Amino acid sequence: MNYERYPWLRDLSSLEACAAIEEARKCYQTTGAAIFPQILTDEALQSCIQDAQAQEDTAFTTDDVHTAYLRPINPDVSPRSVQNFAMRTQVASIAFDELGTQSTLAEFYRQPALRELVARVVGKKEIYLSEDPLGCCSINVFRPGYHHSFHFDESEFSTTLMLQEASDRSSGLFQYTNPLRDSPNDMALPLVAATIRTYDPTVTAQDYGFDEQSDIIPSLHTLHFQPGTLSIFAGSKSLHRVTRVEGTCSRLVAVLTFASVPGFRNSPAVQKLFWGRSLP
Repeated sequence: MNYERYPWLRDLSSLEACAAIEEARKCYQTTGAAIFPQILTDEALQSCIQDAQAQEDTAFTTDDVHTAYLRPINPDVSPRSVQNFAMRTQVASIAFDELGTQSTLAEFYRQPALRELVARVVGKKEIYLSEDPLGCCSINVFRPGYHHSFHFDESEFSTTLMLQEASDRSSGLFQYTNPLRDSPNDMALPLVAATIRTYDPTVTAQDYGFDEQSDIIPSLHTLHFQPGTLSIFAGSKSLHRVTRVEGTCSRLVAVLTFASVPGFRNSPAVQKLFWGRSLP
């Protein structure tokens, strides 16, 4: 960890740490995201990038369609409902068991100070490492032409670390709304429909007739996400996407999964979607 930029990481009970974390917590609650640029030393960041690049070409590619809720089509719901609106995603992912437990990224993920920092930003007394053998600490690989359509995450919140931007920095943007819901049980259908109708360039005129209508159009933020930036994001509450990557090199971003209860694992369906296999 970059103690030169963040000396308070050595003592999260200090006044400096409390002030910095409180500011990040308020940003997270208001907009759905908080960031910490240059959270790693340059040496540690380069080690993470090298590990990712070594596995980049063999990473499993998802080229499939999904709803905003990452759930199967519901035959009991109208096909005109945004709940059943399928969007295409292309993204590769390096699973945790392909990185090695002794990698720099795995070491960073297991840092108690990181876990406490994330817990305090998201307002939890304690959080736990994911027990998903594939997705606890993975790396998303967005090759040129790849993108991730709008969706909510299964996990309550997500923690990501930007490793490498797309060579065309106007592409591969992480964009997200303010929190649209308080829990996964709230589908927030009108707001989700308004977001997709307004911002998804693949939505055609015939798709405008979603059953759900809203007079409110959620704002869409673009995260300032340079290499070495840690992001803490309310992925289960804020609808989000990664725009299509352009240029000659891949966008590489590590996904560090924590949970508010012990034993969290992605569902077999999500494991198969992003890594092509499922493990208990």
